[in-house]
Amino acid sequence: MMQGFYMLALQRARRQRRIALAACILALACAFFAARAYFAPSAVAANAPLEPYVAYDAGGTLAVSRGGETVFYTEIDTRSLPQADREALGAGVVLPDAEALAKLLEDYSS
Repeated sequence: MMQGFYMLALQRARRQRRIALAACILALACAFFAARAYFAPSAVAANAPLEPYVAYDAGGTLAVSRGGETVFYTEIDTRSLPQADREALGAGVVLPDAEALAKLLEDYSS
């Protein structure tokens, strides 16, 4: 009879060791993935300055570029703008953010 209780105690101890081992492996895996996520480089640096928008005259229509690549063309006819605005667009009007771009487009389209 004592031998049966001894076997049950051994089985219980083995089961507890297996559970503890599985918990340790799970904790190590979680720590690995947490460290990997923490130290991974971000897609865009938080303090990286954004490229400004540049509005320019593209063959009689207003175009907008960012970082040297054209973002979009508008249907605004630059020939209908005042001479000073046409000259400024010929050199390229630098706009620091999307709000300034929206204001410029609103001014030129009305």
